[in-house]
Order: sequence, then structure tokens, then C-alpha cells
Amino acid sequence: MKVIVLNNVNLLLPNSSSLLHASDNDQDKINSYFDIDFWEGSNLVVGQSKGRNITWFVKSNLSELAWVLRHYYRGGLIAKLINDQYLFASIKSTRVYKEIALLEKMLALGLPVPKPIAGRVRRKGLFYSADLIMEKLDAQDLVALLKESDFKEALWSSIGDIIAQFHNQNIYHSDLNAHNILIDCSDKVWLIDFDKCELRENIGSWKNENMERLNRSFEKEKKLVPSFNYNNDCWDLLKKAYLNKLN
Repeated sequence: MKVIVLNNVNLLLPNSSSLLHASDNDQDKINSYFDIDFWEGSNLVVGQSKGRNITWFVKSNLSELAWVLRHYYRGGLIAKLINDQYLFASIKSTRVYKEIALLEKMLALGLPVPKPIAGRVRRKGLFYSADLIMEKLDAQDLVALLKESDFKEALWSSIGDIIAQFHNQNIYHSDLNAHNILIDCSDKVWLIDFDKCELRENIGSWKNENMERLNRSFEKEKKLVPSFNYNNDCWDLLKKAYLNKLN
């Protein structure tokens, strides 16, 4: 990963990024890509996703796919005091550096994850804030899809198979839930949102706990939307495929 220093800003360019070989004259422009005002001023905002915070979707002429622009925010009670600031120790210890590094490793392993484009770390005294740009997958999350229709048995099996592929590489997804599993038009399964995720040793019960977390997320959605197309048979298909694939 290439790190470019611009005063109090560090730009992170993954080895797979289309921006990797940008000239020195382009560095300030790359920095502007992390500010939504740049995209709004160019009329290139194509959408947004509203959760606890807004994630923006923008269209760049450097990619056929749209880009996702995401700012890092804290969660929990501390977010009421420090919304988006983190204690700085080193570039490699920042959340955005860790996420990009993990995404690049997973891509090298052939796992279905989005491609990172660039990261930014802005330092202020002892603290930093961070942003990430990555390609937007042309796919929908499970929650949106299951509100509209049910899945064939083969697709539930595919989901279990893919999760096992991540676990076989000892990749822990800290927020494995139905919103972070996407399906594209060819029924390919993708995983997204790898903030605070990591490689773990193949010991302990974390893989089983990861799966239990996913099941709870399905049950939660079912309680929120009674017509949500999920039941125990769906989970049994997913879990069976997962166990068959798991090393």
C-alpha cells in the first residue's frame, strides 16, 4: 500500500487501486475525492445509504462501477462525546489502513469482497479521523431481497458456502449480519463492511459465535417484518452448506 503525506493528511492507495500511479500533481485532487462537496459540485452523487450515518455513492470516470464514500464514526456511548476521532498511534494501526489491508488480502485469496480505491487519515494533535473509498457492488443486501421474495434452496446453500470460505481463511467478520451479505444479478454472494474485522487464529469458538450472530440478525428482521421470507428451514440449508465446506 502506498502512503502519501500531505501536511496533516495521509492518503492510502491500495496496490490494486486505479489511483496508485497518480502523479504528484494529482494528490490534492485525490484528497478532494473524500469530500462530498466535490462530488455534489460536479453533480456526480448517485445515491446514499442512511444508517446511523450517511454513506455516499458517487460516480467516477475512473471506474465502470460507482464508488462508495464512507467516513469512520464511533459507535456506543463514547460516540456521544467523540463522534469520529480516534487516538493516533501509527498509520498501520488506523482503522482505515487495517480495513484496506484486509480487503487486499481477501481479494488476493479470491474472496468476494469490494475493491478498495483509497483511504484518508487526517491528523489533529493526538487524534485522527478517517475515510474510505471503495467500489460499489452492483448487488442488493439480503434484507431488501427477502422482504420482496423468498430464495431458492441453492442460494441459501451458496451463502453458507461463502461464509465457510472466509472462515477457512480465519477471517473474522465483526458484524456478520443480513445487511452485510449481498447478492448480485447472477446470484453471486458477496460480503461487505470489514471495519474492525481481522485475521484470527483457528482456535476457540469465534466461528460458531459468528454464525450465531448471523442467525440472530435474521430472527431480528423477521420480528420487524413478519412477511420477511426466512424460517428455520432457510437456516438449516445455510448451516448445512457451511459445515460441509468448513475445513
